[in-house]
Amino acid sequence: MQKDNYKKSDFLKGYWEKETSFSELLKGFKDIDEDNVFNNIGLFNFSFYFLKRQSNSIDAKKFFNRNFMANNRKDWLNKFGGIKLVRDNFRVRPYGEVKNVAFDWLGLGSRKSQSPASVAKKEGGYRVEPDNVAGAINISRLTNVNFEDKSSREGLQESKTFQIFSLLITEIIAEFEKDRAYIAREMSEYDEFLYGPERDREKAVKLKNEILARSRAKKESSTNNTTENNNQNEQESESDKEKEILASELDRKEEEIEKLKEEQKVLRGLASSGIVLASFSHDLSKLNDVLASRTDKLKELMLEKISEDEYLEIKDSKNPNKQLERIRKQDIKLQNWLNFSLGATRKDKRKRKQLFLKPYFENLKSDWNTVLEDRGIFLDIAEIEELDLRVFEIDIDSIFNNILINSIDAFIISKEERERIVKIKVSSNSKEIVIDYHDNGPGLSSDITEPEKIFEPLFTTKRNKQTGEEEGTGLGMWLVKSIVEENDGKAILLYPEIGFGLKITFPIKI
Repeated sequence: MQKDNYKKSDFLKGYWEKETSFSELLKGFKDIDEDNVFNNIGLFNFSFYFLKRQSNSIDAKKFFNRNFMANNRKDWLNKFGGIKLVRDNFRVRPYGEVKNVAFDWLGLGSRKSQSPASVAKKEGGYRVEPDNVAGAINISRLTNVNFEDKSSREGLQESKTFQIFSLLITEIIAEFEKDRAYIAREMSEYDEFLYGPERDREKAVKLKNEILARSRAKKESSTNNTTENNNQNEQESESDKEKEILASELDRKEEEIEKLKEEQKVLRGLASSGIVLASFSHDLSKLNDVLASRTDKLKELMLEKISEDEYLEIKDSKNPNKQLERIRKQDIKLQNWLNFSLGATRKDKRKRKQLFLKPYFENLKSDWNTVLEDRGIFLDIAEIEELDLRVFEIDIDSIFNNILINSIDAFIISKEERERIVKIKVSSNSKEIVIDYHDNGPGLSSDITEPEKIFEPLFTTKRNKQTGEEEGTGLGMWLVKSIVEENDGKAILLYPEIGFGLKITFPIKI
């Protein structure tokens, strides 16, 4: 507990302060906030309280909980719980109204069901339950002019401004969740440090006593005419049997772990394919009506009745030959996508083999060529040395497919008028192979105050323009880092003046 805001002096003071901005709370939305929603929200005040409904002796010891009257607290929460909305000192109903569908108008219950992690879980993900909170948000007709009443006078209109406002309130609550979870994790780790070995010893003693008790019971049930030597042999046989059981169980667990690792590799490939599928969805939506087109056959049938020369002077929009050619190009795009998608999970890609990097990146460029050309992006792979790695090809696919998708998405929202370039450079030194990736897009959002957080699972800045809801999976860069590290490599963020940069290194194994 040496981190700022969590030192002993901070706890004795009883509070800590943090100054932030809307854009830092709702990372990524500022870049697409064309309607200036943040400025339209106006001033507000939010008071928030969290109360445990019950306690137990284990948690009380681990987290140093104070005693409280659980029944009294439950009664209070049942009457006064929920996040209320107050405008000019008058309640705006039905927000936070007990026993009303709008009691959990912020969707805290849905957040909790999607991430039911305990408060002290090391991986994080803790969320509050709506039944454990109370609070009030104060707004005014003078400072929050964009919050308009419904025609029924029951609540406020679900405008874009109000939706973004609701998300901001949820992100403020998330600050509390991070604070509580951090303290709980530290206390849990401290408890494990103090009492973990003791608990393990207790379990070991209990297991030992059970094994000895079974052994004694077996001896007592045997006949009395056995010699001392036979008794000794029987005891040794029992001991060997216990060892065989433990060895068999360990062997089974190892096989299970290997299967899980194999499944994890397949799931990574599928996750990457899903992310790629999302990037193709716009193109596919245009192709739905022509999926069954067979342009060559249609053209052959048409030429039996009509000559191409008859349409030489006809404008393209009314020329069937030109239209067929356009459809044919669309079919080619679809074929490229199918080849790419099906090839991503080929069985041979899940086998560790020698991967030659120059032809690999040439194939990668070919696979992505249609998508990149449509978006005016040039992939520069001119500086790829003749090097090779012994890896799973599906792992390298996952790394570069995910990074490319992020670059494409960044270029789409970019407001800069310049040539769009993605450059991949591969070189080596005496110890490692170095892959430098760089694009000249907008780079990381300025709202990301801790850039390394992009490698954390579920972290995303991709948001819907209208609702502000997260749209990204938050898995792309986490997959990149985890796959690189699993192959004994390192993924290091670069900070170029323009765009995004990443250095990936793999050790040269002799």
